[in-house]
Amino acid sequence: MPPSQQIDLIDFLSLSGCELQINLGRRNSQLGRSASPSQRLLLDLEFMRLAPACADFLRQRQEAALADTIERASKQRLDWLPLTIHEAVLAGPEWEAFWSAPTHLADYPQATNSHIVETLGRLTMMIETWIAGDWMASNRDFELLLSALRAGDGGALLMSMDLVERQLARANDVLQRANRESPLCPFGSHTTRSRAIETVVEQFFIGEVQPWLVKLRQRKELLLAPIVALEAPMIDAQPDGYRVWARRRDARLERQARLIRNHVRIIQEALSQCGAS
Repeated sequence: MPPSQQIDLIDFLSLSGCELQINLGRRNSQLGRSASPSQRLLLDLEFMRLAPACADFLRQRQEAALADTIERASKQRLDWLPLTIHEAVLAGPEWEAFWSAPTHLADYPQATNSHIVETLGRLTMMIETWIAGDWMASNRDFELLLSALRAGDGGALLMSMDLVERQLARANDVLQRANRESPLCPFGSHTTRSRAIETVVEQFFIGEVQPWLVKLRQRKELLLAPIVALEAPMIDAQPDGYRVWARRRDARLERQARLIRNHVRIIQEALSQCGAS
């Protein structure tokens, strides 16, 4: 956790006349001490926004030491801001829900829309603004955007990709084992078995699976760019555990094209002695 600059009770009382006194009062209240990471982030943003005016006010009152303390506290919050944002967003329960696997896939991704993409974009713009030094923040808007992440389908997308990998591996194994045990076309002509496999390929793989795979790829392309954009402002502050997880996640999402090419190659090899196919 980022360290916090401590300001004792005497200093707090000395802030009379500064809006910052209200911010510190909220942070030091019982509710503030148990606040969620998102609420602590909002308090830090408000602190940094109000600190310069308060420091100037204190210097006018000849309280330079307290003004210096306020400025150090503000600088400390600024230094830790990317990590504070990471903890509020990428380490929060809403992002965890975004990546949680559903109980079933149903007709995914048929019923999806672009609402979550818009949410990711708005959240990214908000974070980039804060990183750039504009610390105005709407508590309501930020919490609503975080809440909307819960409706995201990252978990369903990963679950679908894992299903593709398992099913293609199973189909590849069946094809390769069948051809090893008994060639599908031992004399270069179609057999009942080769015709049955061609029918399965045409009706199931080409007719049903490939259209679904195209929709999955389109959904992946729609989601991945705004996901990466959301993570980018905090990338240098991300804990090692998160970086490892994100790399593995991206690799899972990018494997589909290679797996499909490999499956098509195995189909072609299995039927390669069958003449025109």
